[in-house]
Amino acid sequence: MINTFAVHPAASKSLIARAVCELPEVKAAYKNGRIFIGHGTTNLAIAVHLLNLKIDNPSSYVSGVITQQAACATDSQLRCAPWCIEKGRVLEVDWLEFLNSFTDGDIFIKGANAIDPYGNAGILLGDPQGGTIGKSIGILKARGIQIIIPAGLEKMIPSCQAAEKVMGIEKTAQLVGMKTGYICLSGATIITEIESLKILLDVEAVQVAAGGVGGMEGSVVLAAKYKNDETAFKLLQMVKGANRTPRLKINKKKCNSCDHPCYFIEE
Repeated sequence: MINTFAVHPAASKSLIARAVCELPEVKAAYKNGRIFIGHGTTNLAIAVHLLNLKIDNPSSYVSGVITQQAACATDSQLRCAPWCIEKGRVLEVDWLEFLNSFTDGDIFIKGANAIDPYGNAGILLGDPQGGTIGKSIGILKARGIQIIIPAGLEKMIPSCQAAEKVMGIEKTAQLVGMKTGYICLSGATIITEIESLKILLDVEAVQVAAGGVGGMEGSVVLAAKYKNDETAFKLLQMVKGANRTPRLKINKKKCNSCDHPCYFIEE
């Protein structure tokens, strides 16, 4: 039998966070190894679930953000450090030094701005030096460190490779929002709502629709095949619970404090 249901973006982040924390490799790294969790809204949900945290100001754990009518960034002076976790403990260390200690079995968790049907992830780069992914990709690829990309299906685009070809901080002239480059990342473990349902309930799901209004903007509609009534009940309870997740309110930096003003006018 088939169940169909819609989940809004905040609900998707909650489901994906739970699933990432249930991955065997994440559990093993949390117990005996190292995990890096970068900034981002879905990453924040992962850290909250994994570390049993209560976060009063989520904007402090987000860098780049698409909000308030623009693709922009949060105030860098108010940001907290990313999470560097070793054997279940959060360390107060320089994250690049922490990353340099990574070996096989350690996990690097990074958000994305896009995914495509070919298994690629797209990441906008507001930092001329490439930001988190630009500063870490050499170590990660050289050592074969597993990169986990938690991303909702709302971020699906036709091709991250095509996007990478047209983007660049030095290419941009007139714009609304901040200038960005782009990196197309291949070979990562991408966890969407579909993989999450497989991990959490061992159900096969297919995306059948997207979009919405009245608070369901950015939603995805899934059809999930379940094995028995018990699984169906758990699935519907999970979806109903996830859809009660509050929408995140993340504030971008103030226009009057921006070093690179654009055509966005803050009202």
